[in-house]
Amino acid sequence: MYMYLPFLTAFIGLILVWFDRRFAGLTFLAVTTLILVYWFQIHATNHLNISL
Repeated sequence: MYMYLPFLTAFIGLILVWFDRRFAGLTFLAVTTLILVYWFQIHATNHLNISL
């Protein structure tokens, strides 16, 4: 559905780190990680019937 979202946030974080905005880049890295963990939790438990 919104699979572009982690790629977009990772790309924005990469651009921020490129322009020496390390803290903002780390913030976007954390947001990307949280999005991926949230989606894995939903898809792994509902669609694959895995009990985590």
